[in-house]
Amino acid sequence: MEQVYGVWAVRSAASMFGHAEAWCKEDGRPLEFESLEAAQAYALELNRKTTANVRYFVKEKEPEPNAVRVPASQPDIEAVGPVDRVPRNEVAEKHNEIPGRQMAPEADPVVEIRSAVHSNYANMVAMLAADNKVYLGREERYSFTPGQPGSYDNRDGSLCFVSDMPEMYYFLYGEGWSHSQEEMLDRGLTMDQYMEFARLQEGVLRQFTPRREILFAGQPFQAPENYLRNAELDLEGEKGNYNMIDGRINNTPTVDELEAKVKAGETISLVDLANAVKADKERGKGKQEKKPSIRAQLKADKEKAQKKAAAKTKNHDLEV
Repeated sequence: MEQVYGVWAVRSAASMFGHAEAWCKEDGRPLEFESLEAAQAYALELNRKTTANVRYFVKEKEPEPNAVRVPASQPDIEAVGPVDRVPRNEVAEKHNEIPGRQMAPEADPVVEIRSAVHSNYANMVAMLAADNKVYLGREERYSFTPGQPGSYDNRDGSLCFVSDMPEMYYFLYGEGWSHSQEEMLDRGLTMDQYMEFARLQEGVLRQFTPRREILFAGQPFQAPENYLRNAELDLEGEKGNYNMIDGRINNTPTVDELEAKVKAGETISLVDLANAVKADKERGKGKQEKKPSIRAQLKADKEKAQKKAAAKTKNHDLEV
């Protein structure tokens, strides 16, 4: 038996037109491809142009006497009819379960929704669609039937694309998280997600009216650059290191940096040395069991001895 291929079209139940499956047709006649490559190219082009509710698949099929045959060498998927092609019959095309390529299918106005929830923006619902993208839309346009995917009726063009990062869905509703932004970085959120949400706040989300804002440990969301600077101010400020506000959080000098100061003739304190050893261990950059150099220890011990001698002389003067 001759082997031919067809393109099987499947329309989701979420479509306003309901579920349907059929071979792609032209003028009511099924298309048959003489090569697998030609059928795959045809299906790929259709899937590129269709909506989330319709998908096209290549399948083997039995030859039919009235089919429109597409040769293996056919370069143009639009040119699928024979030389003596039958005149177009638009009425028949409209009654096809799924129109063929001669009449390009219109974009389905109903979008399949995987998950939806009332958003933090007035009268808007946040949605994660079947295409794994995040949208905002009018609450009255969303519908849901138990046991079936939700759907959004976009005939009024009100559906607003927000982001192709699915995690942004969780930033559009609810009160937020009980942990700080810094703590949430250790609990699954990422700096890329913070940057994306900051971009959305300055862009597409500005057109909507907020009715609640996302909070982290009771504090409003901060854009990454502000968050990093404030975190640095808090940490360095606690240590009195306001001269270290340079974009690096907790930039306590390393042991190597203190050694360089000693070599340059500067004086260091034992407190700075102890903090440097501790900081190196926390950073994970210090060598295992690495100790301060002998030169740094001698310099620090000398400074300590000088302070003790000065204190002793002062006490002696008081006694006299």
